[in-house]
Amino acid sequence: MHLLYLDESGNEDDPSDRHFVLAGAAVFERATHYLSQHLDELKERHFPDAPPIEFHASFMRKGKGFWRDVERDLREEILQEIARIIAETSATSLTLFAAIIEKSAQVHGETAVKRAVEEACSRFDIFLRRLYREARDPQRGLVIVSQGRLDQRAKLWIRGFREAGTRWGALRNFSDIPYFASTSETRLLQIADFVAYSTYLLFERRDASLIRPLVSRFDQKNGILHGLAHHRTLTPSSPCECPACFSRRNPAAFGPWV
Repeated sequence: MHLLYLDESGNEDDPSDRHFVLAGAAVFERATHYLSQHLDELKERHFPDAPPIEFHASFMRKGKGFWRDVERDLREEILQEIARIIAETSATSLTLFAAIIEKSAQVHGETAVKRAVEEACSRFDIFLRRLYREARDPQRGLVIVSQGRLDQRAKLWIRGFREAGTRWGALRNFSDIPYFASTSETRLLQIADFVAYSTYLLFERRDASLIRPLVSRFDQKNGILHGLAHHRTLTPSSPCECPACFSRRNPAAFGPWV
């Protein structure tokens, strides 16, 4: 089984945010322990005497909460270590997914969130389907979502997608309804938080400092980043240069943003 851990970044209702992101990592069930262990070891190496620490990427970058008293250089060093842990996990154990919704007058709020949930679930289902088609590996999927603004709505939407299908067809490889947990309870949702925030920084601010080591870890086939989905809701005046769109025009290349 592959467990898809998802978290959000950006506010779907705040007009100051141009993008809403839902992103995370699909982790093979036997790899969850080792990924959690890597982050626990990171905490013990830097803060052996501190109580349990949540690796919340935006708090780390901005110096909020526990991280207020941690020097900026050390915060940045730990962020890069987390990126390295994700990037160096074997491809059979971890695959990244992200749905980036460019907000507009028509697409914002619940519409943006629902579209992101639908996109992320569809991409994950396609990934599982491909595992069976190409490797005869009959894996099932389970979605674990960070508790937040979309808890109950996402549960209803994903159940509806399983029963009635999405715009791209039925979801056939999910083993159950989605489950919800706090990011403080599992290191895997902290990895999802990191992926969501690093993706948000890239699309909202053209800041690739966190996502650069991770881009090649998004689900891809023949050089196209299928696991990174960018929805442009505004009328484009020129081709998009983001990694998702660029790889569709130039397979195996991720473009100038990274």
